[in-house]
Amino acid sequence: MARQEMELLQRAIAELPAGCRNVLLLRKVELLSHREIAERLGIAISTVEKQHARALRLLRAALPAETLPAGT
Repeated sequence: MARQEMELLQRAIAELPAGCRNVLLLRKVELLSHREIAERLGIAISTVEKQHARALRLLRAALPAETLPAGT
């Protein structure tokens, strides 16, 4: 990924709502399962799933497809 694309991705992640951003980072960076994220944050698994899906949806809308990492 080119430097400019990485900067766009980092900016888009920073602009996500806090809950979505936290869930996304725990899932994609720390590689936690939805259950582990729910336990760590003290929220329901369904909330984790919804926030993760929303984060991905917002990133897809905000960024060109070629900027998104594989599997996003």
